[in-house]
Amino acid sequence: MANSPTEKISMPGTGFKIPPAFMLAAIALVFVFAFYNGIENLFKRWGEQQELSHGYFLPVIAGWMLWSRRAAVTASLGKPALIGLAGIAAATLILILSELTVTSLMIFQHFAMILLFASVALALGGRNVFLISLLPISFLLFMVPPPYWAITVLSQQFQFWSSQLGAWMIELFGIPVFLSGNIIDMGDYQLQVADACSGLRYLFPFLSLGFLAAYLFRAPLWQRAVVFLSTVPITILMNSLRIALTGVLVENYGAAQAEGVLHLLEGWVVFLFCMLLLLGVIALLARLSGHKDVFDRLVLPEIEAKPSTDAWQQKLFNRNAALCILLLAGAGLFIQFGTSNILKVPARERLVGLPGEFVGWRNNLQQVDSSVVEVLGADDFIITDLISPSAEKFNLYIAYLDMQRHGHSWHSPRQCIPGGGWQITNHDIIPATTADGGQHFINRIIIENRGARQLLYYWYDQRGRKTANEFVMKALVVVDAVRIRRTDGAMIRIMTPIARNESIAVADARLLGFMHELEPKLPAYIPAKDAAVTEAFDPDDT
Repeated sequence: MANSPTEKISMPGTGFKIPPAFMLAAIALVFVFAFYNGIENLFKRWGEQQELSHGYFLPVIAGWMLWSRRAAVTASLGKPALIGLAGIAAATLILILSELTVTSLMIFQHFAMILLFASVALALGGRNVFLISLLPISFLLFMVPPPYWAITVLSQQFQFWSSQLGAWMIELFGIPVFLSGNIIDMGDYQLQVADACSGLRYLFPFLSLGFLAAYLFRAPLWQRAVVFLSTVPITILMNSLRIALTGVLVENYGAAQAEGVLHLLEGWVVFLFCMLLLLGVIALLARLSGHKDVFDRLVLPEIEAKPSTDAWQQKLFNRNAALCILLLAGAGLFIQFGTSNILKVPARERLVGLPGEFVGWRNNLQQVDSSVVEVLGADDFIITDLISPSAEKFNLYIAYLDMQRHGHSWHSPRQCIPGGGWQITNHDIIPATTADGGQHFINRIIIENRGARQLLYYWYDQRGRKTANEFVMKALVVVDAVRIRRTDGAMIRIMTPIARNESIAVADARLLGFMHELEPKLPAYIPAKDAAVTEAFDPDDT
């Protein structure tokens, strides 16, 4: 007959017994050792980004959800599953690969943590324990910070929605407005819906709160889904109302009201009203089911035990726990001592010398302040206006990175253009031919602001490859980090104004001509795949 999980595990040939709790504690210790960089990145992101600051509480809530199921977990213990070890091995493999590539995609390591937790439940407690603990473990998905580019895209979209709805609400009060991008022009005052006003600082914590509310709501599954999904429109509605209220107060009491009102409403006040609206949704759904007291429906669910037909076995527990400890300890040791100096940086010229390559051209090199430099996040960059001898005007922006790792990457022009009044009216990916006859793809975008138009191209030039797609670019970074230990490269954007009576075809021809003029000059500044490497970096040093 199998022993109870509360009994100690005997070591063969000795009288020494190990309590299962000690084995679990050992697993926790080697987990921290192996995933230290991923855990550190979590705390860094939670501390730096206001929209993610709720992340500190999510592991505590997940732990509480699991603790509330402890009786069902204990009663459902079954034969430790060998397949759980496959999940643990997969999690450690993802961890090692993420550290080998040291790319900006730390999200893989964070997902590997959650995969590990679920796999440990399966490997040590059996299938039924895995099923009972799956929901609390899945809740940890809300603690994973999205990639920076994903937050930028979401912020852009939420800014657009909030601007549109906010302007419409202001007009309901009889106040004429003109919406240009994310700027609400009220005549004497322009209300800019910046990144901080996008509503993401409410959305991310509100999503986790909505999931928790759906978990506590005793209702059919479809009603729980409605509760969770309603968090998105509630966030947009309340953020738009905040913008509209600011505009109304500015119109009636002066521009000085804007800052005070925005600061007052941008934090817990808006979030409190979001919670009240969510409670209203729950109350409405409860009444549809014939229940008048909404708080009677918000209770901790009773989880029934799932007794296993195969008894828990301490020998299998001991074996699987020991293998888990060995896998995590091995991964941690490899990361500490086997991944130093893994990224190399080639020798190159600084971009400040590039405009001098355009002999006979006029150059207006733009100076930017430190805050803009920090936002750009590049190791080397140039922003300059160029005028050809034939008076053709161009703007050139190049951002170069020595390495892409742990969140260090580019800001796509597609994400940065909206917000200053410019609107993207057309976006295509088109083929382009280099001066030597090679072909690659570029992003082609037309932007417009109050009748003024500009045509821009951008692409990524990294280690001898030119790509237009951000996802392809990221995949190549991972491949090259493993193959040639390099993740350097550049994002190149060129732009030309489109005259009022000028056709797009003429502007295309002009910009293609500039691209052909530019590309032969780039190899000295953006090294190719076979460039000589002069430096090697330990990822923890930067």
